[in-house]
Amino acid sequence: MRRSSRFALGPCLLLLTSLATGCKGWRPQQPHDVAALADPNATFSVVLDTLKAQKYNVIDQNAGAHAVRVRSHVDESDPGHVSVISVSVDGAAVRLSASGYLVRPDGTTHHALNSELASLQSALQKSLGSHAKASAAPPPSAPVGPSVAIPVATPSGSLPAAWSEPAYDPAVWGRGNFTCLPIKLADEEQSQLTLKLSNGEVADVQLSLAHAPELCRSPAACKLPGGCPALGIADTEHVSRLASRLSRHEIGPLATLFSRGQAVATIDLSKHGSIAQAMAEKR
Repeated sequence: MRRSSRFALGPCLLLLTSLATGCKGWRPQQPHDVAALADPNATFSVVLDTLKAQKYNVIDQNAGAHAVRVRSHVDESDPGHVSVISVSVDGAAVRLSASGYLVRPDGTTHHALNSELASLQSALQKSLGSHAKASAAPPPSAPVGPSVAIPVATPSGSLPAAWSEPAYDPAVWGRGNFTCLPIKLADEEQSQLTLKLSNGEVADVQLSLAHAPELCRSPAACKLPGGCPALGIADTEHVSRLASRLSRHEIGPLATLFSRGQAVATIDLSKHGSIAQAMAEKR
């Protein structure tokens, strides 16, 4: 084995057959489950963040199934010695398993890969535990000022959902639909907005707010005096890339809008004007 492996395979000769008999380095693969959060999307987001922090290279992922596969760090520089770690959110648990070069047909696994599974299990337990504690803590008091995001009344435990409507004056704003937010946001809050995708990524797009009499005045949806803000998602190249990922079902259509790090609304990206147009052009 190469000395550059992040998890050394031991000094018991270079052949895996020797490791099996001389060092007894092969053991049955033990369960490596971690308690999940109540929300599977939040759990999967923490899983992806942890894998990124642990510098894993993602082979593939399925956001809808909350599953991801990464290349093991053991012999990761050797293309002929590929071991794979699979991580999936399954109900109340996050399950880890390994396959590939260091896993025999009978399921016995080399001690280096077993050690890596245990190490990743520990890292996930720490990350998910910290997230659970943070979610359980009482929210900090909101600062007093005109730029505080104030969600309107919604069912308990849910975020207000954005809606789409055309501009009342298409001669000025065009005929596309606008994404309207049923929350109070000040124009100066634009720089504090982020959009988190269904897989936990922060969308690489430019966000802006617009307030005008021709926008977001639906009396059934907007309960705020003075009307509701419209959310702009700009940068043609990045919008096109986002539309492609939606079309390929790499990400789900629902995203979460954050203001100053606090979730304030959910958005259906497939109904946003510029993204919907880009998706239609790709069909």
